Amino acid sequence: MEFHQTLSMASLPSIADFNEPISEADEIESVRNLQKHGDSAFKSKDYAQAVTCYSEALEIDSENAQILARRAVSYIELKEFSKAGDDARLLVKLNPHVPQGHYLLAVSLDNLKEYSQAVVSFLNALRYDVKHRDQLADNVAVVASNICEFSEQALHKFEGMPPFQKLMTVGEALKVADQNAVCIEVLQTALDLQPLDSLHQQRALFLVAESHFTLGELDLAKDKYRQCLALALQAGNQQYEAKSYRKLAEISLRQNDLQQGIVYYEKLLSISNDLVSQHGEQKMTEMVGAELHKIVHETLCGAYRSMGDLPHALQHAKEHLESVAMDGDSKELLGNGHFTVASLQEAVGDYTSALEHYQSYFTATKAQKDRIGMGWSYGCLGRVYHCLCNYSLAQTYYEQQLQIAEKLGHLSMHATALRSLGDLADDSGMCEKALEYLQSYLRISRKLDEFETECKAYLRLGEVHQKNNNTEHAKYFYEQALNLADRTSQVELAQRSRCKLAYMLVTSLDEKEIAKAASLAETLVSHYEGLLKASKDNTFLKRSEIEDMLAVSYDIVQETLTSLNRTEEALEYTEANNRWEFYSIFDAQMQRPVTSGIREKEKPGGVSIVEICKLVNTVNTTVLYYALTDNSAITWVLKPGKGCIKMAKTQPCKGNCKDFIAECMHRLRSGSSRSASLVYKTEYRALPLKDSQTHNLKNKFLSLSTDKKSTEEAIVPDISPARQLYEVLVSEVAEFIDGEDKVIVIPGKDLIHLPFDVLEDQDGRLFGEKISMAVFPSLQVLQVSLGHVTEDYSNPKTLQNNEDERRANSSPVYLDHMLRVTIPPSQRPHHIVSDISYSAPMITQQEMTNPTYVAFDTNYYHKKVEGKDTVKVHEQRHAQQMTNKGSTLISETWSGQEVPTARQGQVQPYKQSAGKEYFVVVGNPYLPEKVQLHGKIWEPHSELHFAQEEAFKVAKYLNTSAIVGKEAKKDRILAELQKATLIHLAMSGSWEDSSLACSPSSTAHPMPNGSYLEEDYLLSANDILGLKLQARLVVLSCCYGDRHRELSLTLPLTLLACGVHSVLILLWAVPDEVQDKFWHHFYQELYHGISISQAVVQAKKAIRNDERFKECHLWAPFCVIGQDEVINLCQVKQAMLDQLVNSTEDVILKRLQKDALNPSNASGKDAASECTFKKLGPHLAGLLLHHQHDEDILPAVLHMVRECSKLVEQPPSIPPTPHVPQGIIYSPSAIPLLNRLGFHFQPQGARNDIPYVVFPQWDPEELLPPAVQALEGVIGCSVDVHCGHALANVLECQESLISALIDVLSFTKHMPEIQLRVTDAGVGQLWSHNIARPFLGSLGFQHVGSLLMFDGTNANKKLLNAGLQSLCALMGEKGLAMLNRLDMKYLGISSKPVALRSARKTPIKSALRSASTVRTLTPSLRAYTPLPPPPPPKRLPSLNPVLLGKDQISLSTPWWSQNVKSSEMRDKMRLAKSVSDTHKEYNQYMTSAQNWYHNSVLPQADESLSKIGQPKPRPSKVKVKAGATPSCVREPVHREPELTMEAVQQRRDYANFLLHSRKADITWRHEEALKKLYLPYVQNAKQSSAT
Repeated sequence: MEFHQTLSMASLPSIADFNEPISEADEIESVRNLQKHGDSAFKSKDYAQAVTCYSEALEIDSENAQILARRAVSYIELKEFSKAGDDARLLVKLNPHVPQGHYLLAVSLDNLKEYSQAVVSFLNALRYDVKHRDQLADNVAVVASNICEFSEQALHKFEGMPPFQKLMTVGEALKVADQNAVCIEVLQTALDLQPLDSLHQQRALFLVAESHFTLGELDLAKDKYRQCLALALQAGNQQYEAKSYRKLAEISLRQNDLQQGIVYYEKLLSISNDLVSQHGEQKMTEMVGAELHKIVHETLCGAYRSMGDLPHALQHAKEHLESVAMDGDSKELLGNGHFTVASLQEAVGDYTSALEHYQSYFTATKAQKDRIGMGWSYGCLGRVYHCLCNYSLAQTYYEQQLQIAEKLGHLSMHATALRSLGDLADDSGMCEKALEYLQSYLRISRKLDEFETECKAYLRLGEVHQKNNNTEHAKYFYEQALNLADRTSQVELAQRSRCKLAYMLVTSLDEKEIAKAASLAETLVSHYEGLLKASKDNTFLKRSEIEDMLAVSYDIVQETLTSLNRTEEALEYTEANNRWEFYSIFDAQMQRPVTSGIREKEKPGGVSIVEICKLVNTVNTTVLYYALTDNSAITWVLKPGKGCIKMAKTQPCKGNCKDFIAECMHRLRSGSSRSASLVYKTEYRALPLKDSQTHNLKNKFLSLSTDKKSTEEAIVPDISPARQLYEVLVSEVAEFIDGEDKVIVIPGKDLIHLPFDVLEDQDGRLFGEKISMAVFPSLQVLQVSLGHVTEDYSNPKTLQNNEDERRANSSPVYLDHMLRVTIPPSQRPHHIVSDISYSAPMITQQEMTNPTYVAFDTNYYHKKVEGKDTVKVHEQRHAQQMTNKGSTLISETWSGQEVPTARQGQVQPYKQSAGKEYFVVVGNPYLPEKVQLHGKIWEPHSELHFAQEEAFKVAKYLNTSAIVGKEAKKDRILAELQKATLIHLAMSGSWEDSSLACSPSSTAHPMPNGSYLEEDYLLSANDILGLKLQARLVVLSCCYGDRHRELSLTLPLTLLACGVHSVLILLWAVPDEVQDKFWHHFYQELYHGISISQAVVQAKKAIRNDERFKECHLWAPFCVIGQDEVINLCQVKQAMLDQLVNSTEDVILKRLQKDALNPSNASGKDAASECTFKKLGPHLAGLLLHHQHDEDILPAVLHMVRECSKLVEQPPSIPPTPHVPQGIIYSPSAIPLLNRLGFHFQPQGARNDIPYVVFPQWDPEELLPPAVQALEGVIGCSVDVHCGHALANVLECQESLISALIDVLSFTKHMPEIQLRVTDAGVGQLWSHNIARPFLGSLGFQHVGSLLMFDGTNANKKLLNAGLQSLCALMGEKGLAMLNRLDMKYLGISSKPVALRSARKTPIKSALRSASTVRTLTPSLRAYTPLPPPPPPKRLPSLNPVLLGKDQISLSTPWWSQNVKSSEMRDKMRLAKSVSDTHKEYNQYMTSAQNWYHNSVLPQADESLSKIGQPKPRPSKVKVKAGATPSCVREPVHREPELTMEAVQQRRDYANFLLHSRKADITWRHEEALKKLYLPYVQNAKQSSAT
């Protein structure tokens, strides 16, 4: 031992003393010796000496991991754990993937009592040490017991557990001990250790997420919760699904993601109901937590309220109140619930219900002696009565609130009470009192520790002073409000203050102040336009308030810019203001963002005067453009080729210009007292409004008010309102339109309710009689009505871009003015123009710098002359010879005449040429006794008898049939709207809701209470948006009643956006007799060939000539919006007559027993060429619609098809001969569906009601498997009536819609953790589609903000699976791929093979890529490479097959007439073998059909024949039919029918027909199979198919 010590101590220092360099070999040898001596000391338990040796060795080689580890162990033995830990950390740093270092570090930390870090180190060692995981897991448990305080008994339970289960147990204990960081490490190691079963994975992920949530790491927690949710959805574990939803909702709300939080909470509510039904309330509480419903409903109420979705917020507030009331909670919670419900009902305008809940809130606060709550309840009650115009009662409540606030010293309540009293005094006309209250309000607001209330006080004082024309005072208060808002960063209040201040500066005489007002207003326009754009995605922004402020800002801009003589800029802003409403509708129709292509940064409002003038030049008509402000009426005159030639500002003699115009229009539509009685003869065609009850209460309180001021009767001026309006709106510009035949009027938003044609000049002539006019709300509506519906005229490059896309595959040639080819510099050196495909030369419209000129040369444009192909010439000659054989075919028409119907060997079908135009007249749709409207039950009082009479008369004028009563169903009207040329609608409707009341759709079904849903009978603007209309005129004789309603343009603009040229509406109600007279003269004038506007003028003139209806308000309201064009009614009637002839001819031809003009297509080629969707979809839709009448039909049909599928797969020796179930015979779609699948039916004896079933012997089109799948899905959807009817509508739609629905349903089913958005183009189009949306809604989809949520209850999941199964069954290859998994390569494409379509970018794929958690996809979902295009046709010169007319193939050369090469011989032998095999295969099919016939049809006939000739039984007693006299022959009650000779012959003929039809089908398919074999060798296939 001494020797080793001496050697070790003298080794390096002795060498160093001589300062001699040490070689690398010496260093290695020294380290080895030191390690050897250290190991010897360690074995002798001389740990100090071992540490010394190891330390010396490390001085030479400091990164020797082996020595570091041994020194660390020695330190541990010496109880020097700190040093051991340092060595272990260095060891981990040198080699982090070796478990030894982690283990030593863990031991050191454990002894240092740093248990959390020790557990982490043990876990790191466990990750890298596969052999000792069990022991290391025990170490983790032992160390963790110091943190979790494990009992000895608990530690013994670890024996026999696998490592992952030990870690799971430790992790759970750490979570209970609130050791979240260590818990995360333990459970994450358990997840990484080995593939766990789904339940343990969910448990571990949830605990990890909980720990992150406790630590405040919300993003990490959200990611883990989502992973847990994905696994729970995949495994169907509703417990962890519900827990994940709850936590994800809490995190989303904390991160201000309201939409996502609402979605999670809504899904939690749905799944909690399933948990209650399955496990009970107590078990559900244990799973998810106590008081779940109360918490969720309360949270959802607040979230929806923050988003501005008040109806949903009110719904959840009511449910929260019910939960609180049922649980018997404290009166405080109950009172707060009443307050929340009342405030929301007040916000939606339901003041009656709000009063009841405010009273309940007051009662609760009074019982608790809560003086503050009582004060707020007094204020709320006063506010509601204030809105209901009960000013005396409102003042009483406000004063009570003020007294309580003064006694309690509650400043906020004090300020609110003063503000309310000031508003009440202002509304009551007591200006001085209002200012007194508001001054006190300002003083109190300064004492509050906030600046917002003070700023609002300044604004309110300014508004009262402005109302009373105290301009300087108002300006002062607005400036104070602006300074305070800017100083305290109150952005919205600052903008409102700027708006008020700019409005006051408009009337100034100082040009500088007007310029300041213009600058402020332009800033406001930019600000509020930005907010309006952002409000589409940001639901916190209230769109209605933004639109109001934007309208005021535009008015200020118009007024100031015209005052500054900036005429053209003012016009640009006016057009930008007028087009916003139409753009929201138009872009919904075109499915593009609202702001796409609208604005250009350098142009205010997004439209330049240049583009406006271009549009005026295009229409080649003078345009009168109007804008109305509070101070003046502004008129622009625009002439083609001259631009804006005049801008006139007209101000009324006194008062506000808008008020003056409104007063004139009120007088215009009111009339005198003499004609007022005629209004009561007007049929009521308006749907009840949401505020009808509120309106009645306001009128009642106003009539009973004792404080109502006595007013003097207004002095009616001698001048008529029509003449006054003419003086303000037309007189200033009359000289500029004299001599014009037609003008276009753009009245803007404020004048759209004015019939301009009734304005009267000084000579008494009407404006409409002097000149024809077309009215448009904006120039953008004019642009769209001209046909440019897909373009934005603010972008002049759009048309050129489309032209460039159209010519993308061509080679354009540009010429200069000398007709020389111009090559742009970007294309130099230029390419020779293609010989085969080049477009005609175009004169370039753009100047190019340094173009290169190339003269024309034949080298560029001549086609290369190729030598003659003798084989090709031979084929062409043979095809011509075969075609000329029998070049004329004589056919007999149904009238008996013979006409040639074939030329060049091809039979041409004859059809009478007929236009597609026709008229549609709808009147008085039948409404059920109970329907839902505005969330309530509405019982329509009576039918619209005059509307029905009007419809019959108009239909008589147009020589068509009216659709009235129960025939006027919603689905039928939607179908008719898309095809009609002129549409007349006389029905109930609502301008405010933009809806028309129809008879419920054929697929509608009443609710349990007997009422119909709104979507069943209301035809809304959203329903129309999905249509493509071609009507030239739509007449809306609807939506008016006894109460005047301001016209909303949404419904007319929707019609214009969908393709309608013009819309005729009534601005207010007129007597029924006047309407009758107007429609008669209007349609008579249209027959004379005049324009729509002139027909309206002439019809009004005819009414005016009647002494009873001379007053203006009786004939003025008929107004046309849109194009003023001539509709040739005679031409439409001729087209309708031709259509009638064609339909009649079709009926007659079908009844004939022999072919007449058009030979019948007995081959079934057209039916066989259809896709599965078209073959089965309509029949399945019919079965679904009939299901509600007989629920046994669908299962019976499914049973028959299943049996048939089994018979086809394994044909029996003798086919069964069952009978058809009774109900199938009477189903309108069951028999056609079975016939399409190949079924036939044989009568049973003399009876026809229970026939035999003749199963098909084969399934050549492979329809049986998809039919079984589709029927199973249809039966699943038929459980829910609304889902079944919605699916029936979907099955009759186009293939593209079905494909898009499969994308959404498959994505929702297979990846439910990823959220779809309606802002995506594909998803948005589906959700806005009038057929797809009801179907998705019936499956459980809901719209929450910009998200499309699926309510994943068990019932909805079953419906979704059934709907997806039924749709996938009809979509061929795509359906097979998307049913059981999400195949990415099929997203966005139809059922066509993938190789024929390129996989494009879709919203579903975007959602998948943007998701935070993406499930690992199978290899089949990876990117694919499209297949190459098919090779060109092969040549067989020795056969030369050619394609003839009627799709026939002929061989121009016999098979063995020529010697051929070996390569061609191989192709010929292969072709011959294929032909032989085909012949053999189809001969087998023919034999099978013959045997099937003998084995199935003949036994059925034998069953009846066996009874012939047998003696009939003679019972002793027979029941006979009553009523016969003794002289009559008694007829037995149960008499068996007997077959007549004619019936026997018919059954024989049918049996033969059945056999021959099946043989004909096999023969046709045999020919088609042979044709497919020859087609690859046909050279003229493309040319012949094109012919």
